[in-house]
Amino acid sequence: MKKMMALTVILLAFLMTMPQDMQAQKKKKKDKDKKGGTPEWISKPGIYDDVIVAAGIGEGLTEQVAKSEADQSARKRIAEVVESNVKSLTTNFMEEASTTTDQGSSGAAQEYFQEITQTMTNVTLVNVVIEEYYPPKGEKSGKKIKFYAKAVLKKADLEKAFKNRVTEDAAANKIKGVKLSADKAVAALDKAIANWNNTGGAMVEETVDVNAGKETATIVEDKPTIDVVSSGGSQGASYGDWKKGLPNMPKRDGYYQGLGAIPVTNNQSADAQKAEQEARAMVIRAIRSEITSKVTNVIEETTKNGATDYAESFNSMTESFSQETLKNLKVEFYIDKKSKKHYAYCEISIAEVERQFAERLKKAINVAKTYYQAAKAAEASGDYYLALTQYFEGAKEIVIAELINKEPIEGDIDGSGKSVSIKATFDTQLKNLLGKMRIDIVSGDGQKGNKNEPLAQPLIAKLVYDKSGSVMPVKNATLVAAAVAPTGVKVDDASKTDGSGNANFTVHSVDNVNPSGTNKIRVGLNAKEFEAFAQQLPGAVEKAKLVFKDFSFSARGSALTRIVILLFEENMGKEQGVSIVEGDIVKQLVSNKFKVIDKNEVYKAVSKEQAKASAESSADDVVSNALKTVADILIIGSVKAVESEGGSSNPYGGGTSNRKSAWASGSVRCIDLENGKIIANSEKQGIKGIQLSLEKAGIMALQALSKETSKEILDGLNQALK
Repeated sequence: MKKMMALTVILLAFLMTMPQDMQAQKKKKKDKDKKGGTPEWISKPGIYDDVIVAAGIGEGLTEQVAKSEADQSARKRIAEVVESNVKSLTTNFMEEASTTTDQGSSGAAQEYFQEITQTMTNVTLVNVVIEEYYPPKGEKSGKKIKFYAKAVLKKADLEKAFKNRVTEDAAANKIKGVKLSADKAVAALDKAIANWNNTGGAMVEETVDVNAGKETATIVEDKPTIDVVSSGGSQGASYGDWKKGLPNMPKRDGYYQGLGAIPVTNNQSADAQKAEQEARAMVIRAIRSEITSKVTNVIEETTKNGATDYAESFNSMTESFSQETLKNLKVEFYIDKKSKKHYAYCEISIAEVERQFAERLKKAINVAKTYYQAAKAAEASGDYYLALTQYFEGAKEIVIAELINKEPIEGDIDGSGKSVSIKATFDTQLKNLLGKMRIDIVSGDGQKGNKNEPLAQPLIAKLVYDKSGSVMPVKNATLVAAAVAPTGVKVDDASKTDGSGNANFTVHSVDNVNPSGTNKIRVGLNAKEFEAFAQQLPGAVEKAKLVFKDFSFSARGSALTRIVILLFEENMGKEQGVSIVEGDIVKQLVSNKFKVIDKNEVYKAVSKEQAKASAESSADDVVSNALKTVADILIIGSVKAVESEGGSSNPYGGGTSNRKSAWASGSVRCIDLENGKIIANSEKQGIKGIQLSLEKAGIMALQALSKETSKEILDGLNQALK
């Protein structure tokens, strides 16, 4: 009787809050258009016109993890709505079919509902689409990032799946109590579906706590609240003294407690809702913290891996369990007229939470079987990433149950009738699925970049599933990107594949470059999620590590630009051990934070004879190619000072002089070793020097030439590297 009353209250609340189709659409648009406002699908999910909408929430240290958590959460919310509507459809059909069991149509409906609900949920979840995330770039919460995910399922998909299943079962006389012919059964089914559509379908009303980031099941009432009132579906809190210590949180040993306080407005119903959300979120955080602690403690005892990785990996499980405990959460409200605050207080026994967690572990095989069936259905429909996530979630349930219970779990998970290791079965399925996935490069590979600047083109990767030579795109998959050390970049952490399997990553800046000259950015599945389970799921981890592709690019920047200088200098036919021109250029390069490569390193890649021949002939290809792995820039050339053709002369006129005259000439080139292009050039002839000796005159001429040449080379180099 109590259950019937509760169902009646839920139905009445739904009918009171269910908008007409046009009103719903207008409100959606208005809510969406409101600048800075939260989308309606977050604050009020449910059935809109011809679609079912649910909101999920996810948090994580990375965008990819947070979105994945949000996806799973949204799909679970959709599953709850589907289950509720399958039950409604089943009851309608049994009533129309005039069932003949002793229990009547209600009992028969319940029995048939229990039989088909999981299959129906699995089949329809394959058609669920994650339409969008909010906020687009996430919401920072300490070190974590939070996203809301919008999941959408067409009502027509649910109707079709239900009709197909019932039609098949009726034709095979599998529905207990239905004695109609196949044609009459179908007619009764059509009428049942029509009745269901006329009532708008059954809806699980949800509100999502935008501030705390947790979903809470509740009933929204339009009528004003009184001072103390139980929220819809919640039991009154048994701790009657909680109001005495307000505004402080009451202390009650052995309980998880939550207190929400909202300033009173003219909308008491909304005030109560917000206060309850705050209180519930406080309890949820405490439960998640405790469960996460249990998980990480047992893992620290059984593995060498860091517990932090495991805690992140089990977020979806702790979130799911924490939400389940809401069913037994007790809530009370109180309006303090003096402080003008609307309070909500909720509590749940720690012992009750521990009992529920123990029960959850005992039922791990049933939970895992649900994930397994959903994965198989997704795989059969070609949604390979959904299949991957479902297998992985099922594996997590088994892994944590085995670790905490300290015993292996075996059973018949695939319907073969054989009792096998559930963990090994999931590992095999994951290994097979991952082994057929690969990343292909679409575009963006082999670019040229500069330090502290973005790459010109996005990196586009394609995730495909290769089934015996038949290559299919993997949609809705989350890929991650990261630079391969020592390269450092700012790149999109994660990107979801589109219908073609393509994911785009923007490289916003190049922070550090590889001295070898080749920089890499790795794009692939998030192998870190799997690596946390290296001991439990070795096959899956091995294959997950292989689903990646490296994009290569070259880049340089002023702080790390490596330069080789090969200048050969002669004065009066004698080769100079220390080049005047080279010395001037090196001084300016060092002052501008360029890195000049030591000659000992240079001559390991190319001989001095080869270098000199190239410097004097301008045939630089051989030397340039040999030095590509050593440097980014090559400055090469030859300069010489010779006696002037006119011999000695008096610079002041009036005949000969004992002073000597020399001319300096040179050809120096600055080459970009990446592409072999000359980016700066200096050609000098007849630069004069006069001194008492030819050697000193040559030095003066070389010094004069050096000033002009070094300036031209440095100016050209800096211009090219801007």
